[in-house]
Amino acid sequence: MLPTSCSKDFFEKDNVTDISGDALFTKPEDAVSLVNGAYNTFMNVDFMLKSLWYQANFLSQDFKNYGSDTFFERYEVPASFDALNVFWVRCYAGIARANSAFPIIEKMKADGILDEALANRLTGEAYYLRGVFYYYLATNFGGVPLELKTVTDNGLHPRNTQDEVFAAVASDMTMAAQLLPWREDMNIADLGRATKGAAYAYLGGANMWLKKYPEAITAYNQLEGHYQLMENFIDVHEFSKQNNKESIFEVQYYAPEGSTQDWGHSNLSHWLSSFGMPEEVSNFGYAYADKKLYDSFQAGDTRKLATVVGPGDVHPSPAIRIDKYKKIIDEYTVNGVTMNTVGTVAKPWKGADGARSGYYGTKTWRDPNVTGNSGSPSYMFSGQNVIMMRYAEVLISKAEAQFKAGDQAGALATIQKVRDRAFGKLTNPNVVVPAPAAGNDVLNVILDEYRHELAGEVSLWFDLRRSGHHKEFVQKTYGINIPNGKDLMPIPQAVLSSNNTLIQNPSY
Repeated sequence: MLPTSCSKDFFEKDNVTDISGDALFTKPEDAVSLVNGAYNTFMNVDFMLKSLWYQANFLSQDFKNYGSDTFFERYEVPASFDALNVFWVRCYAGIARANSAFPIIEKMKADGILDEALANRLTGEAYYLRGVFYYYLATNFGGVPLELKTVTDNGLHPRNTQDEVFAAVASDMTMAAQLLPWREDMNIADLGRATKGAAYAYLGGANMWLKKYPEAITAYNQLEGHYQLMENFIDVHEFSKQNNKESIFEVQYYAPEGSTQDWGHSNLSHWLSSFGMPEEVSNFGYAYADKKLYDSFQAGDTRKLATVVGPGDVHPSPAIRIDKYKKIIDEYTVNGVTMNTVGTVAKPWKGADGARSGYYGTKTWRDPNVTGNSGSPSYMFSGQNVIMMRYAEVLISKAEAQFKAGDQAGALATIQKVRDRAFGKLTNPNVVVPAPAAGNDVLNVILDEYRHELAGEVSLWFDLRRSGHHKEFVQKTYGINIPNGKDLMPIPQAVLSSNNTLIQNPSY
């Protein structure tokens, strides 16, 4: 296992977010800090939770909101929803930082301040980060304005098409892949930074959006031998196994030991963990799972409890003991025995008003330090990393590309690698893996695997929309017909008000 503590705080190290002149850039560390400023884009609670996790999970309907953001259930997200503006503004700030880095790094290299290897790596990281921000902008909004150099005018530019944005992403990731090292060739201190593998993974994704399936397969194939599936699915998201061999890119969050992780926390930590823990544990429970997700897993699929738990279930992570939370000890101890399950079948944990389902996600509920708004002191925000891209997602995406390129046998063979792990065959070769629930319907086999592998993470809805079958998926699983155009997020109202060249998405 690679150590994690040495790199988790690199976002914090003197990142330069405002460029004020050549005097700032006189040593190699200055260039590293400059690029760190682009990574810092991720360091915002709403950015990761309400701008990425919400869309990835609420729009699939597998998770629901308890609170004021229930409009996702109706696909009526208002343009005034502030998290959209946060996401837009921070993405473009990150893009601007990447754009500003290119000429500065080039000059520092020409002046002999940077050697070729470091200059190439930092330039590759800037291309990668710009591409990642455009990738998620386009998955959320469709077409957005492309700014591929430092803006020197008023910045009020019209939208490019979605295909033009993903073509730019593909170009950026191609450049990044040429310049970045493989993860295994990096210094331990640089763990968590962009790599050649991450660039190839998003290059494959961009080509999928462009329907260039042979090119996507070629990109995905580059990752073979550099990443592997974790043998046990439960380990993918374990707090003690961050930056593992399956993870391709994960945002490095950081909660210093002894720090106060209540409302006064820094943005180096996030709210994903306690936000979706049961109210009975955390006093929150603002996100909960739909029972249909829980019931959709085949018997023997180890991903089920590692994704969602329900009444009477023990949390599957060895790091999480429900009977150790102070609130549970105080309220659910009878005759000296404290409850260690997520409620009971007779009395499911649905919150004080009974409005939740009693089912909760477990992928983000892994940090043993987090208690939510309970206990003294409160520990609401987690320093656990968030995986943005991992090898299992690459394999399912490759299978979809193979299927759409006409290779059904190849697609099923690739999917089988993911299913073998899901049913325990990587640890016990004698396990008999059942046939997929969708039978010989290869497309639905692939869509089911996206769901059961990625629910509760930050990519499911985006991959479903990319497939072009997201509306069928929601209609089939939840009986909901998505209104035309409402599978995209609206352009934020604040952005429209400040740039009259932008046109709102249809239906908003």
